[in-house]
Amino acid sequence: MKLLAGVVLGIFVGALGTTVFIVNRVNALAKVDFSVVTPSVSSTVLSAVREAETDFYAQQPALRRLIEYGQDVAAFLSPSLVYKFDFSVGPFRLKGHTLNETIPWALENGYLELQRSPVADFHWLYVYLAEQPGLADWGAAVLLERLRQRHPQLSKLSWQEISADPSLIAKVYSGYIGAGGDWEAWKADLIPGRVAAERMKLDIQGNLASDE
Repeated sequence: MKLLAGVVLGIFVGALGTTVFIVNRVNALAKVDFSVVTPSVSSTVLSAVREAETDFYAQQPALRRLIEYGQDVAAFLSPSLVYKFDFSVGPFRLKGHTLNETIPWALENGYLELQRSPVADFHWLYVYLAEQPGLADWGAAVLLERLRQRHPQLSKLSWQEISADPSLIAKVYSGYIGAGGDWEAWKADLIPGRVAAERMKLDIQGNLASDE
């Protein structure tokens, strides 16, 4: 009898805890009122970046894949913690420090509008929303547009022109994955970095490499 009572009490406490968690999450989400405008990044470029990220992580050891999966789960359970510790989340594997630079830029350039909500709240909220397909595309598109505008030569090209050239897509992607930390070198030409070219499956001439 005592065992049964313990089981019932455990179920009740668990259900109560889950209910409190859900209510708190709903209230937190409801406090952030926002609207977004997606930059005109070509779907070809977005797909190429997403595929490159997906393929890269799919080739990682099982432990690394498990860690990435755990970070996605944590984005639902504690998005503010995921943001704080700079975990990568969503299909585009965006990180907290990247969002820290990108979200204010989106606000300044009309790609994000917050109604009576502090921008700090949207930072952690986007970690949660990054798991949603449409908003994941928005976050990646904003970052890619920011990179295009930062580059002296890419900024003169339209996304249609960029999407027509695999080497230019790879060049933008070089910035997407951090430009090896050398941003001046990244801005100096239109040649994609080695890592970006490999992930985009390009040969040294910038053409699509064969699978052989």
